[in-house]
Amino acid sequence: MNERMPSPSRPKPGGGPLRSSVPEGPLTRFTGEVLPAFEAALAASVTAPAGLTPVVEMALRRAVGVEGAPGSRWRPLLTLAAARAAGGTVEAAIPAAVAVELTHTASLVLDDLPCMDDAADRRGVPSTHLQVGTGGAILVALALLGRAAELLGRVPGEGGALASSWGEAFGLAGMSGGQAVDLTGAFMQGGAPRRLHRKKTTSLSSLALEAGARCAGAEVETRDALVRFGRDLGWAYQLADDVQDWKEDGRLGKGAGGRSPRAQSERLLGRAIRHLETAPGLDAEGRLLLEALARKAAGFPLAGEARQWA
Repeated sequence: MNERMPSPSRPKPGGGPLRSSVPEGPLTRFTGEVLPAFEAALAASVTAPAGLTPVVEMALRRAVGVEGAPGSRWRPLLTLAAARAAGGTVEAAIPAAVAVELTHTASLVLDDLPCMDDAADRRGVPSTHLQVGTGGAILVALALLGRAAELLGRVPGEGGALASSWGEAFGLAGMSGGQAVDLTGAFMQGGAPRRLHRKKTTSLSSLALEAGARCAGAEVETRDALVRFGRDLGWAYQLADDVQDWKEDGRLGKGAGGRSPRAQSERLLGRAIRHLETAPGLDAEGRLLLEALARKAAGFPLAGEARQWA
């Protein structure tokens, strides 16, 4: 991104649809620039060891999208964009971005299991457990998580902190705990179970931003602001995804205070963008790139962008 871009308009609480003065194109330029190197590193990260059966190797490659549909990659893109916005380089952040995508993929493999959502397909191919059995799918997920921890642990100067944050994000205080209260329905009681349920989605987007900030050597204030941005974006994305699910099921839903999930998603997106506006240590182009990523992920994209990523 060589050209300078104007400042975004500030969302007005309770106002109409969010507007942005970000010009069309920065996100497309950025993804075109960074994705080839990211995809190459992702493919290298799942290179099979000698002796692994071909069917398991193919299931692994399909799961991460090296074979078949790759998915949106918006979470690792957040890592790369945050690193650049905080004054670092994309190259230094690629291993952490790969770890974020491997963690996301592991969660999908587990979500699709018969004991969870029992999904028959993922990204246009049979779910991992239908390719290699339930036991094989669990082992694929564990392998992805192990590789993610390995990559984060090797980040110069930040490996220990990132591995710790990663463990918390995927553990009982994060994604796993959120899935547990989802399975039991305990989140319907509100309070602490409801807050934990949200971490099923928000933990990974927050980690993606923290990883990018740490790879750039950002100050703690910058890092914390980006984590808050990731938290609100993650929940805005989940609510937007709920809207799509309900449309497909022919249902309508209301959330807290009688607001629709889409209205809540828009409100949370506005709050996330305000975190960017007040975050210290980010350059102007980086803020606007992160905003563009957030808008597309939550389903309020810039002109010319597809409506929402999966």
